[in-house]
Amino acid sequence: MIQNILIYFSIVLMVIGTVAGTFLKNYYVRLHFIGISDTIGAATLLLTFAVFSNHHLEYLFLFFLILLQGPAITHILARGAVRTRINVEEERWHSSKR
Repeated sequence: MIQNILIYFSIVLMVIGTVAGTFLKNYYVRLHFIGISDTIGAATLLLTFAVFSNHHLEYLFLFFLILLQGPAITHILARGAVRTRINVEEERWHSSKR
């Protein structure tokens, strides 16, 4: 039962983070929001698999890999946006203004 609760929690966290991240206006806020929710959601999922599976070492390796690569990829995307000076204050895609 604990395993199912943790799995559902991580999936809900990733889905809510991704869906809610599409409605944020600023690129950096959106990137921060999605990066944190997806990293924590995937790490929780992998940690749950590591505890309740026979392949502990493989899932722990993937857990630490996700914890290292999630923030690094988010940083690379943000730094690329700063260096290319893209317009990060774009309008929302569902806005009625044109």
